[in-house]
This record gives sequence, structure tokens and C-alpha cells, in this order.
Amino acid sequence: MEKQSAANLLSVYDQKILDLVKAGDFEQARWVAEESYEYSKITYGDSHLETAKTLNNLAWVYDLLGDYGAAEICYKRTIELKKSICGHKSIELIPSLENLASLYLLNGKYQQSGKLFGELIGIVRNHPEPWCFREAVYLTKMAEINVRLGRINEAEAIYHGCVAFVERTMPVDHPNLGRAFANIADFYKQAGKFLRAEFYYKRA
Repeated sequence: MEKQSAANLLSVYDQKILDLVKAGDFEQARWVAEESYEYSKITYGDSHLETAKTLNNLAWVYDLLGDYGAAEICYKRTIELKKSICGHKSIELIPSLENLASLYLLNGKYQQSGKLFGELIGIVRNHPEPWCFREAVYLTKMAEINVRLGRINEAEAIYHGCVAFVERTMPVDHPNLGRAFANIADFYKQAGKFLRAEFYYKRA
């Protein structure tokens, strides 16, 4: 009963954080996220999944505030906790890995970001729908990273891999297939390969 009450209170904290973020009040969201994290530590201990989740929320709010150093530290600690609790292939890792990968991408840390998107692919491949479909998203991100790093051949191969993945796993009229064709078309357009770009735009 006590644990259920604690879980209910954490849900209230979560909703309050979301409401404050939606209202653009990131500073108060930080206060609530910090309070939630401290409450979870006291209630469940440092090495518990609920504590890891509240720490991820705090990292997210730091991220929104532009305090990227604090966000990175909290995301990394969250990932360490979740791996020790749930293992290295758990879907519980996905939100934290996505957030940290996006933070690195935003700050131009392309190597670190690409490594995390690769790790995410390794996770979602081990899970059923809808998680496995996220591979297309991560492949697209990795292709974009390779473009920014000037690795054009690698980017091209990844874009084609993404198209092949979507064609293999989704119906021919699925919007994700259109997006995959549009992405590779944009890539060829930027590379000055206009005939190939036109080919994929038509398929999109």
C-alpha cells in the first residue's frame, strides 16, 4: 500500500512537470523534478528503476533550460542505473539514450551521438512492434550525422539501408516509406545528383 501510494505521488509529480513544461515554466519544472528525484531516492533508494526515471526527468528539464552539462551528467547516470537494473537491451533505456543522443547532436558532438543511435538500433532490433520500427528513425539520424561529418558514401549506404528496412517491414502505402524516399531524395539533391533525387521524389 505504501509503495502504491509512492507510485501515485510520483505520477502526480510527472504530470506537474509536464504541465509546467507545456506552460514554458522550465524553472519551476526543475524544482518539481528535483523534489521528485529526492523523494524517489528516499522512498526507493538510489538503485531503483523509479529513481532512474525521476533522474531522467530532471535531466530532461536541465536540457530544456540549456544546462547541457548538468543534463549530460544526469542522462549518463540514468543510463548506468537502468543498465544495472534492467540490462543492456531493455526498452527502459530508450528514452534516456534518445535524449542524450539528441543532446549530443544539438551540441555538435556527432561521434558520441552516432554511437548512441547505433546502440539504440541494437536495442530495438531485439523487441517486437512498435519498438523495432524505430530502427528507421535511428538509421536516418545516423545518415544525417555522417553527412555532417563529410562521410558521404557512408551516409548514402545508410539511407539505402533505411529504405530497405522500411520496404521490408511496412506496407507499400505506409507514410514511413514515403518519408524514407523523401529523405534519400533530399540527400541526393544536396549532393547535386538531381536525376537520382527526382527518381526518389517520384517514389515518395
